[in-house]
Amino acid sequence: MGKLATATQGSSLSKGAKTMTAQDLIKANWSKIALVAPKHLNQERLMQLSISMINKNIKLATCTPASLLSALMTCSSLGLEPSDVDGLGRAYILPFKNNGVMEATFILGYKGMIDLVRRSGELKSIVARPVFIGDEFDYSFGTSEHIEHVPTATERTSDKLTHVYLVANFKDGGQQIDVMTKDQVERHRKRSNSPNSPAWVNDYEAMACKTIIRANFKYMPVSTEVQRAANADGTTGDYTLDIDPNYPVMDIEPTAEEQPEEPAPELPTAEEQPDFVTVVCTKCGATRSLTADVTDADLEDIACEACKAEKSLRFAE
Repeated sequence: MGKLATATQGSSLSKGAKTMTAQDLIKANWSKIALVAPKHLNQERLMQLSISMINKNIKLATCTPASLLSALMTCSSLGLEPSDVDGLGRAYILPFKNNGVMEATFILGYKGMIDLVRRSGELKSIVARPVFIGDEFDYSFGTSEHIEHVPTATERTSDKLTHVYLVANFKDGGQQIDVMTKDQVERHRKRSNSPNSPAWVNDYEAMACKTIIRANFKYMPVSTEVQRAANADGTTGDYTLDIDPNYPVMDIEPTAEEQPEEPAPELPTAEEQPDFVTVVCTKCGATRSLTADVTDADLEDIACEACKAEKSLRFAE
């Protein structure tokens, strides 16, 4: 395990003159991270996934303590697990070099954005999809807004992407639809904090879908707290010892009685690390590991990392 840089002298992250490991750091601060989590989030599981995330991407262990804790704090407050480990594409914590300093950066996946909107209970459905050269695609705005899309392209690669679109149907009968051209997506990408990040390079279609969801997020039925927390996407944050009482919380504001009185849970041993299963792509044969609690329904939402095929993953025998 790599070592984290020593925190500033006198900081809450400092452990005397000693350099702290990533496990030490998370253990020492876990009660504060857990404090902002919604009730539905399993804190022991989140801690295990956090440790597994660092084991999987050792560069995270070289990130500044403040950035790593801030990214975990944001995941916790949004009620999202880091997809670096579970592979479900909802949230990521990735290392980026900023002015020569390695920082952990919270990245909200487009499926994570959809999750946040769905939790409001006011949506019947929401979907964002890419359109490629060769697809039949027609849309109009005004008094009779509509979108019609029939995928027909045989090769669906990012260089052939022409549009992305969003359709959200609300339970009160309302609807929000929007369309972006690839040029519009590109303008958003170039204005982003990390326009050349691996996410844009390796999964352009997903990032394009995320772009149109983000552009319409202000029209979605989410609280201002969730709006503010989602704005942390692509940032490193600024972790401090004392949690701001106004820190965005997904669906609860803990009362004094609800504050955890016991110390942070012990870090999981190697035997307690989450189990993993192997899945295989029926199209190209590529394999990957996912946490053992992934279901057949989850596999329907995960595209193959190698060939990008959807609904092609199956559990390996």
